[in-house]
Amino acid sequence: MRMILSGGVSLLAMLAAAPVLAQEAGGEAPGDEIVVTGQRAQQERSIELKRDAIGILDVAAADEIGQLPDRNVAEVIERLPGVGVQYDQGEGRYVAIRGIPSDLNNYTVNGFELGNPDGNTRRLPLDVVSGQLLNRVEVTKAKTADLDGQGIGGTVNLVTQTAFDFREPFIVSANAQVGYQTLNDKAPIRGDISIGGRFGADEQFGILVGGAYSKRDFQSFGVFPDDWADYPGAKRGGMPINNKFTDYQLERERIGAVGSLDWRVGTTTQLYVRGLYSKFTENEYRQRYRIDFATAAQRAAGTVTLNPDGVTGVSTVTEQRSDLRLEYKEKSVLVGMLGGKTELDDWIFDYGLARSHNRVVEPNELWQFRGNPGAVDFDFSDKLFTATPRTPLTPAGLGFRQYTVQDESGDEYIWTGRLDVTRKLALGENSFIKLGGKYRATDKDFDSNNTVYARGANAATRFTLGQFNLQGDPVTSYPRRGRGYLITPTIGADAIAAFTKDPANAKYFVIDTATSLANATLLDIDLDENIASGYVMANLDFGAITVTPGLRVERTDLTIQGFQLQNGTTVVPVTERHKYTDFLPSLIVRVEPARNMVMRFAYTRSVGRPNYSDLTPGGAISYEDNGDGTFDGSVSLGNPQLKPYVSDGLDATAEWYFAKGGMLSIGAFAKFIKNPIYTSSYTLLNTPYGGRTYAILGFSQKLNGDSAEILGLEAAYRQQFDFLPGFWSGFGIEANVTFIDSDLTVPGRVDPAAFPEQSELLFGAQLFYQKGPIEASIAYHHTGRALISLGANALTDQHNDDLRRLDAKASFAITENIKLFFEAQNLTDEPTRQYQGGRRDWIIQNERYGRTFYSGASVRF
Repeated sequence: MRMILSGGVSLLAMLAAAPVLAQEAGGEAPGDEIVVTGQRAQQERSIELKRDAIGILDVAAADEIGQLPDRNVAEVIERLPGVGVQYDQGEGRYVAIRGIPSDLNNYTVNGFELGNPDGNTRRLPLDVVSGQLLNRVEVTKAKTADLDGQGIGGTVNLVTQTAFDFREPFIVSANAQVGYQTLNDKAPIRGDISIGGRFGADEQFGILVGGAYSKRDFQSFGVFPDDWADYPGAKRGGMPINNKFTDYQLERERIGAVGSLDWRVGTTTQLYVRGLYSKFTENEYRQRYRIDFATAAQRAAGTVTLNPDGVTGVSTVTEQRSDLRLEYKEKSVLVGMLGGKTELDDWIFDYGLARSHNRVVEPNELWQFRGNPGAVDFDFSDKLFTATPRTPLTPAGLGFRQYTVQDESGDEYIWTGRLDVTRKLALGENSFIKLGGKYRATDKDFDSNNTVYARGANAATRFTLGQFNLQGDPVTSYPRRGRGYLITPTIGADAIAAFTKDPANAKYFVIDTATSLANATLLDIDLDENIASGYVMANLDFGAITVTPGLRVERTDLTIQGFQLQNGTTVVPVTERHKYTDFLPSLIVRVEPARNMVMRFAYTRSVGRPNYSDLTPGGAISYEDNGDGTFDGSVSLGNPQLKPYVSDGLDATAEWYFAKGGMLSIGAFAKFIKNPIYTSSYTLLNTPYGGRTYAILGFSQKLNGDSAEILGLEAAYRQQFDFLPGFWSGFGIEANVTFIDSDLTVPGRVDPAAFPEQSELLFGAQLFYQKGPIEASIAYHHTGRALISLGANALTDQHNDDLRRLDAKASFAITENIKLFFEAQNLTDEPTRQYQGGRRDWIIQNERYGRTFYSGASVRF
């Protein structure tokens, strides 16, 4: 933590010099006033909202055309301090806030909980929602008592557009663009349109509708070794069991819509009806080549020989696989809201009702062929190593082994109602007492089926890739520029699909009943989660100091059903219920020592409810009769009695608003977390369980651990250089940095671990220019390496590596209403990387997506 503090102080000192120059330089020359639009408008709106907030808030606001700067919400808020993003196929998806993983944060739209369509987790894939139809995205890091208790890192609130967000009484804005991708020469497209207006004698009615569409056909190349382990003499200290390289071809499509109808009834009441819909679909085609050359069995048999150089060698007994996966994903969110606000003298009543429906549908098919190529030469001289058969297999050498059909689906329905009552107090300018209640009822189900077919029992019911004209064309994968990995033989997608569906070929596919039954049972859930909450808070304005104490109480009532599979044959439905109450106090002190300075000190308590998959009472139970009245067995279950994570957070921030559009802020935070969840595996001797006595019983279950803590420091700087003369006055800069350190104590592990998804270093910088008809920016963002999966020990932990992105954009205003623009994404052709065991040369993923360029036009009337 000493390093964190010293680094932050140095950064603060460095950035503080620039604002001083701004004050000394004086104003602009007469007649050279800059019109605040575009990026500058976004920054000024974001700063204003941050400054006026009671709690600790960061905002990504739309510009005057109603557009946010990036293609999905995850990438929008990645530019805020303390936010890290996990990328999937080159697009931002899950966000971690101040080192807290995405499933422990909260996601709302206009203050109503959004839920998520992502199976049986609580992590919302934010790439589902387009950013172009939103007014702003708020990230609240220290919450007042009137906000949901869920979210120990923070709350991401999506605020939709309304007709009252625009200066003009009538607005039409549209954007259309077409792109180019370097890996496959395809042309992605995207566009959006918003139409709205205010009408009535006093413009008391407002209506706005908007739609967005994008489609992207792209390709990615990857290398994916598995399960590194120590190996004597290896220069890297170990070897993986295999190497895999892939060719992904994907089609992603997003459809989004928003709508709002607002009615301002006189001067006292505002009523609204609002809605948001977004659907994300993906069609995926994946060819994969895999060579197993150093498995535990191969090493034990002595068939793996490492040369004295420690980087090359040969494996004489190996296995080669060719896989083809065809997958379709569809995720959608639909939210409808109605409500309003009424002001009567010193009273304010805020009320609303929302209904949301989230859905996921994910069918896919996977075919696998295997063969034995004999001797394989491996070479670890390069980080992306090679393992090459001396005699590569032909299609005739690859026999069919497995065909799986996955069919997963899930629905989530949420009703939410809330009422907030505020009473103004005659103390200062902004004192009030506020109380309210909220009720959320969630009905969620998830159904997983994965039917597995194996090969036939004899030669007459087996076939190879060389038969029936099933092979496809060879493919070369380029996970790094200039370095190709040949994928051959491949499986012809149309040919194998037609062959599989032909009833005449049924004899070649033998269902694996036991595995299929387990796959159709163990992940299924059906739950009702009802949360009733109430709160009271006050805001006491003493002039330069404002004190905001509060207490929120949340009562959670969970009923969850799953299935236990006993000895692979008997399915037993199991239902359990869990009720608990959380008391969540908060205290925020806002100090304004000068007109342009704000300091905040906060204590807040929040919760992170367990993932639904961890709460299931279902699981697998297997046993074997010893013949003496005892059994040997194993049990692997979820745990519906898990407690939520509870975080006590401390925050201290200082903000200097030194000029219009300028801000320098620094903050320190600490989170002390109880009840972290981990997987406990242990063995019991001579113990009763489920009506049987076990001589030996292996038990695995999710349990609550003791504690974890996260400490951090974040700083942000924004400035528009309008004090400079002429051309130079168009420049501006934005930068932020976050240092985070964490300590997660896991029972059974000697070494402490970092919190999952927590990066020790996050930073970004953006240089922008806006003057006259020209607007341009170049942005760099660095997300530091982070733990993504805890293993049994540090050697088996898995990590995301550093991710660095460089993007640029420019626009030219042809007229007051029409702009042409150009965008470039991932200019450095940065891949995503993952590694194992804390060693960055133990690569388990290196996936490349290439660069993408867009050009287009926007109009506004």
